[in-house]
Amino acid sequence: MEIQSFQQGDWLSSSWDRSSNAGLREVKKPEDIVLSGAILQQRCFESKPVIDAVKECALPLFNQVLARSDSRLILTDAEGVILASWGQDRFRERLTSIALRSGSCWLERLKGTNAIGTALYEKRAVSVIGEQHYIKHHRFISCSASPLFGPTGDLVGILDITSEQSKHDVMVQLLVQNMVQLVENRLLTQIPEGALQIDLALDSSVLSTGWQGIIIANEGGKVVAHNQLASQFIPHSGLVGLSVDDVIKHAKHGEGFIFKTHALTGKPYSKKVVSSSCDLHFGDHSIEQAWQQANRVVGKDISLLILGETGVGKGEFVKALHQNSDRKKQPLVTVNCGALPKDLLESELFGYAPGAFTGANSKGYLGRIRQADKGILFLDEIGEMPLEAQCRLLTVLQDKTVMPVGSTQTHQVDIQIIAATHQDLASLVRQGQFREDLYYRLNGLVIKLPALRERQDKQALFAAIHQKHGEESQVLSTALLNRFVEHSWPGNLRELDNLLKVASLIAGDEPELKLDHIPEHLLEPLLRQNVADSDSMEPTRDLRTAVNSTLMDVYREHDGNISKVSRVLGVSRNTIYRKLKKLGILG
Repeated sequence: MEIQSFQQGDWLSSSWDRSSNAGLREVKKPEDIVLSGAILQQRCFESKPVIDAVKECALPLFNQVLARSDSRLILTDAEGVILASWGQDRFRERLTSIALRSGSCWLERLKGTNAIGTALYEKRAVSVIGEQHYIKHHRFISCSASPLFGPTGDLVGILDITSEQSKHDVMVQLLVQNMVQLVENRLLTQIPEGALQIDLALDSSVLSTGWQGIIIANEGGKVVAHNQLASQFIPHSGLVGLSVDDVIKHAKHGEGFIFKTHALTGKPYSKKVVSSSCDLHFGDHSIEQAWQQANRVVGKDISLLILGETGVGKGEFVKALHQNSDRKKQPLVTVNCGALPKDLLESELFGYAPGAFTGANSKGYLGRIRQADKGILFLDEIGEMPLEAQCRLLTVLQDKTVMPVGSTQTHQVDIQIIAATHQDLASLVRQGQFREDLYYRLNGLVIKLPALRERQDKQALFAAIHQKHGEESQVLSTALLNRFVEHSWPGNLRELDNLLKVASLIAGDEPELKLDHIPEHLLEPLLRQNVADSDSMEPTRDLRTAVNSTLMDVYREHDGNISKVSRVLGVSRNTIYRKLKKLGILG
């Protein structure tokens, strides 16, 4: 839906001219054109999806705002024939006197200037207030109407609110706009070939409001429809026919965009559609790019190496990749190479024959590599693997065979190997701590997951993880959110998740999660700033701004309690007083 304007202009005088040229007279009641019951019933059957969408999406809003007023919600078809109306019965009787009832046709050339007929002619939102009606008999009502467009851009009807003149105001015009948007979105998601919905917004809070951009793709991953807002977010000459991958690529060029995808209920979908986006982010380009690339190589006999700081979510990325691959029904076996003792790593990975060493199981051990047969073997912290084990792993990669410790028999395996590390493997190779030949075997595709401080979707991510742990209606306070944005998050997602989990438990059912709810050992690094005055170095303007911002946030969070502010920031009360006076907060 294109955002419409109800502002008056030349259209009103043009409409009056058209009414006059149609042979209508202001003081003469126009002829009523009413369809027969059978024809009306057929039209209602043809428009059933639109009627159902209005009942589901528009009528609840109308009832909430105007059900007790002398107003009616009216739906017409594309030829101005009233299909259905809802509202106060007593007002319906007054409208019946001017033929504003089911089956009546309200084209402008038949009824003169009116919101329904004129909106049809203008193909935009129109508000006709009292005396603006061409026919005198219609001037006791005020009407706001807007065209309804289907998924392919065709006009499918008019949605109108008609009220007593004294009851009509700007709120009704905005209400019509909102209802039309919701109805058009509903029609969009019901197209038969639709399988996947992509929602676009500038802020996560808008993603499910009905005012997000919406793109619908079929089970083959091609765009088949979209709303007008999506066109504004992605100014492409023609979205229809693009692949979902192309849509996401175009979306990433827009600064600050976030998006989410989900399969449409009851619709078929293929792996291609589902793999078009990753649920591990809310609009971060680098994660989406990594996801797209990784999906293309999994199952193609190409090793995957994932780089990234500790806590960025490498393990979660691999789990999601496994669930989206052709190997999802086969095991995902994870080995943390840094957590196993060096003398046990080889037997843990490759297995061992019965009696291979003192303390060995009498039946032998299959080993993690053979356990992953037909599935995925995830070698986390691969940089910690001893050189001896690296040599044997190279054989597995080259020959796809495993020889258990203490055995001379080899076993064929079919595995996808994914390795991950927070270390610089190329540097380890130069230092002789990692085999060069293994390095080049592992890095068939190298992807890097961004640190939390580098992500483009931080605020949406903060909200999403908070929702996972906090009360449904609880929100992050502005002061806390400001600290989150400025914090460097050395522990990345693991640090964020732990902090929000603990703080949410402490906050309980409080409406806001605040700095007060964070334990001191977690709060201290979050607020670590150079708040104290420095005699040796004058802070830069950016640093001074950040320091003052932190001080003011903590001051507000603690309702001006200087002792608490001093304790939280770890500086003296005199320093706090001095800075607040300098900022003009204290006299």
